[in-house]
Amino acid sequence: MKEFILKNLKVVILSLGVVATILIGALIGIILVYQKGFPQIKNLEELKPMVMTTVFNDQNGLIKEFAIEKRTIVRGSDIPQFLKQALIAVEDTGYYSHWGISFKGIFRALSGVIFGQNRGGGSTITMQLARNLFLYDERTEKTFSRKLKEILLAIQIEKKYSKDQIMTFYCNKIPFGGNAYGVEAASQYYFGKSVRDIDIAQAALLSAVIPGPNGRFSVFKNPENCRRRRDMVLKKMLDQDFITQKQYEEAIKVKLPEKPSEFYRESIGDHFLEEVRKYIEDKFGDTLLYQGGLRVYTTLNSEMQVWAEDALREGLRKLDKRRGWRIREKLPNVLAQKIDIDRHSLPTWEKLQVTNGKIVEGIVLKVDSSGALVRIKGFRGRLTANEAAWTRRPLPTILKRGDIALFKILDTGIDLDLYLKKQETAGKVDLTDKKYEMKLALEQEPQVQGAMLVVDNKTGAIKAMVGGYSFEKSKWNNATQAKRQPGSSFKPIVYSAALETGYNLNTIVEDEYFSDFDVFTEELWEPHNYPPGFMGPMTLRRAFEKSRNVVTARLAKELTPERIVRYGKRFGLTSELKPYIAIALGSFEVTLQEMVAAFTVFPNLGIRVDPHFIKTIRDEHNIIDEPVPERKQVLEKEIAFLMNYLMQGVVKSGTGYRARGLNAPIGGKTGTTDDFTNAWFIGFSPSLTVGVWVGFEASMKSLGDGETGGEVSCPIFTVFMEKYLEKYPEPQEYNKPANVLLVKIDRFTGKLFTDNCLHAFWEAFISGTEPTDYCTEEDHARSRDYYGDEESSAVGFD
Repeated sequence: MKEFILKNLKVVILSLGVVATILIGALIGIILVYQKGFPQIKNLEELKPMVMTTVFNDQNGLIKEFAIEKRTIVRGSDIPQFLKQALIAVEDTGYYSHWGISFKGIFRALSGVIFGQNRGGGSTITMQLARNLFLYDERTEKTFSRKLKEILLAIQIEKKYSKDQIMTFYCNKIPFGGNAYGVEAASQYYFGKSVRDIDIAQAALLSAVIPGPNGRFSVFKNPENCRRRRDMVLKKMLDQDFITQKQYEEAIKVKLPEKPSEFYRESIGDHFLEEVRKYIEDKFGDTLLYQGGLRVYTTLNSEMQVWAEDALREGLRKLDKRRGWRIREKLPNVLAQKIDIDRHSLPTWEKLQVTNGKIVEGIVLKVDSSGALVRIKGFRGRLTANEAAWTRRPLPTILKRGDIALFKILDTGIDLDLYLKKQETAGKVDLTDKKYEMKLALEQEPQVQGAMLVVDNKTGAIKAMVGGYSFEKSKWNNATQAKRQPGSSFKPIVYSAALETGYNLNTIVEDEYFSDFDVFTEELWEPHNYPPGFMGPMTLRRAFEKSRNVVTARLAKELTPERIVRYGKRFGLTSELKPYIAIALGSFEVTLQEMVAAFTVFPNLGIRVDPHFIKTIRDEHNIIDEPVPERKQVLEKEIAFLMNYLMQGVVKSGTGYRARGLNAPIGGKTGTTDDFTNAWFIGFSPSLTVGVWVGFEASMKSLGDGETGGEVSCPIFTVFMEKYLEKYPEPQEYNKPANVLLVKIDRFTGKLFTDNCLHAFWEAFISGTEPTDYCTEEDHARSRDYYGDEESSAVGFD
């Protein structure tokens, strides 16, 4: 046979040429006939691929993506030339010379099928684009019909678009693994950077994964396959003079990413982002939300959000520790599961980055009365008995070998870097050496819940929102969804009504026994002070600062509950309020968001601004949503200033005293409900209003004796504001209306101060309402505890 072919070589070659010409002619004829009934492509630039919705913070930083397919469309100029070259090198070496199809590639693929070998797919970049755009549902079918459709579509695409346009379409469409589609989303997924910033090795890796990004060439499941194919891509780039020998040698040394870029990224603002998601879905539908490529610009300040989350969680943990160790809860134990205590890896360690302040799971290796040795990932930590003293129990009674418990990393140790280096080079370290031990404190996850909301006074923009201790464990948003009795934090609304009705801050009111028959409940109502007892005649200011319930009840009786309800509505409370006398003490349930919005009236001198979390929403071309918050004057500016000034007194010498060290004119009000079931503090500075609520989801469960708004919630507010004021200093006073005067009075009697008085205070009055009488010895005598220690009695209860 071989001799026959050699003798008749010219005839054989001519015959093969004739056969090839006939096959090509037949193929072209089939294409032309088939194409008559084949739909023509639309303009590719008008096709709408699924593009993810991106959410940005108030600094236009990306904070969230909502997507079925994660995709960000980029321009051709943003795609590095060496990425395009990598794609050409591995996918379609004749890209710039063919007209959509490569007969060489097709015959190579067909021969592979005939001889049972994998000789490549045979599809050009243009054919792959056609398959992904128009034949997505048929992409796994290996049929002549599908291949013919690819060819027909590729020819049409090549006739209509330039090579550079086709390459850009291709780079924005194809899948790269996970749910990343297009080179920009892929670059963010693998490397945490824009595609315009990737290097040659990263470009080669992106090109390498295309044939099987979630299977054979999955970077994180089959890294060795990916490395070999990446190096093959780099070799092809070198062979085609796309890169130099030096670039090749440097690129093959680059390590592959071990985890998706967002793997170690801690999410923030989860409750806030869920509110954003629900808003978009309700207004525009889930199709636009997940596929429409919206760009959502929000009011969230990421820095403030972190401060708020840290402050609330730390406050809840401190409260929980005051309640003691929950001895009925049995800790999980690895030894009970017959697991190697020295080798077992906890699931929570996978993403763990060992840093000071982290609260992490650890496995107890050894425990005695002096402390415990704990393993966290590849590290050892030491827990002393002193760092578990809050449990009020000996350590061996609450921990045993093999237990999995929560620990806070107090100090990773000064030799941590050396520890890691030795682990990498030597494979192990002498863990008995105490210099490698971290310092730990014992923790437990709190059962108590809380919420925090931070609002910009002038704009109403929500800068931070924390809806609970853990979004992962509960999606319920205690800032916007939970309705709770506000307790004494409702009192500013009552006092605002009193001031507009003619009361002054120096008006004497009686703190004596009071009862009233409530016509709505048909019951006798007897308010009580906390702590119990009465203080007799006192100024409106002192009654408010000390949060005297009986005085507030008297005011509500005189003003009428109906008027209090109307004032509540004026302040923007939308929850149901009924004209019961008990409304004076915050007996009707409202949300934290309602209360924070109401309190913005005071630093804004009477203007209430609706809280909002969306600035603008854009589609590809236009702004489609731009909420405009309502601004409304609900209180006379002079009255609002008096209330503002009054609430600064709560912080300086009242129930909010834990915030008085802040370097700003802070005002606010505490609130505590019966049996210590809800603890509130809502405070403000010239720029922000911040609300904190703490309680149990089972609303009638007590936080514990003495766990008041001042004790529990005010410190959380203070921790947040310390961080805020450190970076954003505030003015030291509010703009005082021209017709408001500051007059020196005796704060006990409310009359003009004399040299015989003990309690000087500069009180605020609207011009014409200031006192004219001077204080006398008789006035002193009528004021209880006038000669006592005002500072010691200044701190009220809630």
